[in-house]
Amino acid sequence: MFASRTFLHLCSILFLFQCVTSPIKNTPLKEESHILSWDKRESEAVKILTDLIRIKSVRGNEKRVAEYIRSIFEKEGIKTKLISEPGFPDRVNLIAELEPSVPSSEKGLILGNHLDVVEADPKEWTEDPFAGIIKDGRIHGRGALDCKGLIAMQIISFLELKRSAVPLKRKIMFLSMADEESGSERGARFLLRAHPELFKGYGYMLNEGSFGTRDVAIPGSIIFNIQYAEKGNLWLNVKAKGDQGHGSTPSQNYPSLRLLKFLTEVLEYDSEIRISEETQGFFYQLGTISRFPNSFILKNSNIPILRRLLYGPIRASRQLSAITRNTKAVSGLKTEEGKGHNVLSSLAEAKLDVRLLPGFEPLEYLKEIQKIAEKYEVEVEPASTVSSDKSKLDSILFQTVASVATRKIPGSVAAPFISPGKTDNAYFRQIGMECYGLIPVLLNEKELTMLHAKNESISLENLKLGTQILFEILHQMN
Repeated sequence: MFASRTFLHLCSILFLFQCVTSPIKNTPLKEESHILSWDKRESEAVKILTDLIRIKSVRGNEKRVAEYIRSIFEKEGIKTKLISEPGFPDRVNLIAELEPSVPSSEKGLILGNHLDVVEADPKEWTEDPFAGIIKDGRIHGRGALDCKGLIAMQIISFLELKRSAVPLKRKIMFLSMADEESGSERGARFLLRAHPELFKGYGYMLNEGSFGTRDVAIPGSIIFNIQYAEKGNLWLNVKAKGDQGHGSTPSQNYPSLRLLKFLTEVLEYDSEIRISEETQGFFYQLGTISRFPNSFILKNSNIPILRRLLYGPIRASRQLSAITRNTKAVSGLKTEEGKGHNVLSSLAEAKLDVRLLPGFEPLEYLKEIQKIAEKYEVEVEPASTVSSDKSKLDSILFQTVASVATRKIPGSVAAPFISPGKTDNAYFRQIGMECYGLIPVLLNEKELTMLHAKNESISLENLKLGTQILFEILHQMN
C-alpha cells in the first residue's frame, strides 16, 4: 500500500512538469561509401601533427604554422589567404575554401581551429613539449589535443574531400585562427570586425569545444559531448591599496589581508548548483545509458525533488560541477613586498576568472562582486566580459555530428554540452552562425587532465578516429 501511494504521489509530481525528451533525433545517413581509408593517410596525418607541434606557437608566432598549412594546400592546388591585423604581422589567420560542384543556396560549413597554444615548461614534462615525439602509440607535445591534433584531422579530411571528388552541395571553409588562447582579439574578433564579407553564405561552424569521453561520467560509458553552448566570461582585475608596513606589527587592515578576505568571500558567494534548460538534455542522454533508478532521475532532472539527488555526484566531479555552477577561480596573485618576509606591501593584486551560466549577465554579476569589494576597500575592474551563448539543437549539423559519431562507435551516445570555457564559436554565434564544438576523440579521465597541463599527448588511435569521423561529417553534409 505504501509503495503504491508513493508511486501515485510521484506520478502527480511528474504531471506538473513538462517531460524532458532526447535532443538527439534519428537522422538518416548515407552509406559510408566514401569513408576515409586510414591505411592510406595515417603516415600523412602523423607527419602533419608532429610538424605542427614542432612549430612553437605559444600565444603568438601563428604565421609559421599558417605558412606550413598553406604549403600543404598549395601542393594540392587549393588556394589560401593569410590575413593579419595591421601592426601584427605574425598573428596570422588562414582561410582556404572548396566551392560547391554547382551553384547552391545551401549554407556553407566552416571547419574552425586555432593556431596558438599555451605555455609548456620542458622541466615539468616527461618528453620535450615541442619535439613531437612518437612513443608508446602516442604523439606527445603541446597542442596534441588543444588544438593542433584537430588541425591535422581537419587538414586530412579537407584534402580527402577534394581528392575523392565528392560532389559538394555547399561550400566548405578551412579556417585557422590566431590568438584564441588569449581572447581572440587578433583572430576571430578581428576577422569578424574587419572582414565580415569572408563569411557571406556560411551558416555552420564545426570547431573545438569538447571531446568524446570513455568511462568518465558513468563507468563503462562512451559519450560524444557536442558543445552547443558556452558559459559567459567575466575576467576581473582586483587591487587592494594601503600603506607599506612592517611584518612584526601588522594592522587589522593591510592590503594583502583585505585582498585575502575579499577573495575568500567571493569564492564562497553563489555556489548553488543549477540544472538549467541548457544542461537538461545532457543529463537526459546520460540517463539513456544508466540503470534504473539512476536512468529515471537523470532523464527527469528538471523536477526539483529528483534534481537534488544529483547534487552529490555533481559536487564530486570537476566537469559536472563546472557546467552546473557559476565558478570563480583565482588565476593570479601579486604583491610588491620585495625579497624579505618582514614587509607588508602597499599593493596587493589578484586576477579572477569567473564563468557564468546562461541567464547571468557579466556586468550585472560584476555589480554583486563589487558590493562585496566595498566591505574590504578593494577595487574590482573588468578585464574582459563575454556573455553566454548557444546554438540550436535541431540544426542539420548538430544532428549529423551526433549520428555520425555514434554510428562509428556502437554503444556510444551523443550529448549536448555547455562548455565551461570560451572558444571562437562564441564570436561566430554573435553573427547568427550555428556553431558546434567537438574534437571527435575518446578521452579517459587522465587524458582530460592533460589540457593546458603537462605531458599533453594524443593516441594514434584517437587521431585515426577523429579524422574518419570529421571526413564522414563532411561527406554527410554534402
